[in-house]
Amino acid sequence: MSGLHTTVKVVGSKCNYDCEYCFYLEKDTLLKSNKSMQQDTLEAYVRNYINSQNTPEVEFAWHGGEPTLVGLNFFEKAVEYQRKYAGQKVIKNTIQTNGSKLNNDWCRFFRENNFLVGISLDGPEWLQAKYRTKQGKSAFNEILSAIKLLQKMNVQYNVLACVTKEYCQHGEEIYTFFRKHKIKHIQFSPVVESLPSKGEQSRGQHFASNLIFSTAKSYQQDKYNPLSWAVDAKEYGKFLVDIFNLWIKEDVGKVFILNFEQALTQYIGNPSPNCIHAKNCGSSYAVEANGDVYFCDHVAYPESKIGNVMTSSFQDIASNNKDIFNKESRLSERCKKCNVRQLCNGGCPKHRYLADTGEYENVLCDGYFHFFNSIQKYLHAMTQLLANGYPASYVMQALNGPLILKSSNN
Repeated sequence: MSGLHTTVKVVGSKCNYDCEYCFYLEKDTLLKSNKSMQQDTLEAYVRNYINSQNTPEVEFAWHGGEPTLVGLNFFEKAVEYQRKYAGQKVIKNTIQTNGSKLNNDWCRFFRENNFLVGISLDGPEWLQAKYRTKQGKSAFNEILSAIKLLQKMNVQYNVLACVTKEYCQHGEEIYTFFRKHKIKHIQFSPVVESLPSKGEQSRGQHFASNLIFSTAKSYQQDKYNPLSWAVDAKEYGKFLVDIFNLWIKEDVGKVFILNFEQALTQYIGNPSPNCIHAKNCGSSYAVEANGDVYFCDHVAYPESKIGNVMTSSFQDIASNNKDIFNKESRLSERCKKCNVRQLCNGGCPKHRYLADTGEYENVLCDGYFHFFNSIQKYLHAMTQLLANGYPASYVMQALNGPLILKSSNN
């Protein structure tokens, strides 16, 4: 990752779905930002964000809640402002949606303006119906219909699949489902949430804040007390390995799974394409509809507000808070000595809780350890292929017997 990155909540946490494990639905009460972003805030955000970037490419990430609830006209205006302030910079857009509002007009707009659309879908209906709901009922058919429309309209899209404790038992079924529906770009996101403290409950929270990065010096972290559906570390590691073993046999170069791409990218020695396993933290901010800026959307709480786009530049916000984001210095001794540290980097700080050792350790540590150690030989093989000018997909042939290659230099 390079430069700054923001996730902008154009409607705050407003959503027409009521998914049980969604950590952002309760932010209306906590952040007092329950209105859609106004035009003056939108323009200030776009101008501020572009001007604060030191890279030739600027990527906007539109989130919620459900961002399409703000209406198509809002995004048409956003693109207009981007063109106004872009200068020589290349602008890219991504949007994360449940797909409920998508129609031909939305899809045409996405295609014409090169939006990458992220759709939230966990797997087959019998599995996800319990958690991903609309007014308490399964939203599966609506989401799948949106994916079929995106495919028909030739819109770039990927799928964000949450992984609960229950889902970990069905890795093969989930992956087979995605392949059946020709879904080729996937990210698996583990659901990690802890019960809130009494103080947090009193202000309307259903999930613990766990503000390892906080502007409130008095904040005290509790031990991890997982909710019933929160993913189990070892089972999550096994889930990833189960899917990797299916993918490595047939789908390298055909299906693109961000979790695996991240591992290969870092094994080669390049920076992580996402913040979770990046070496450093603190360049992925959340911007609320009223312009308030927070560390990231996973820790968007009153204690972690660090500015507002109407009054501060992102450069100043980053400079004033750089010491708070020292992810690497807060690694536990276990992490520092781990043989897969270069691939993991301690995971997301939001998932670090007080362990029996007296240090803060990622609750997914055992899972990451199992996953990265299980796939290292394949990462090594793909790295060697790439270094010699061959596609990583040749690793599939090697699984069936010795693969003899001539050096590309001959």
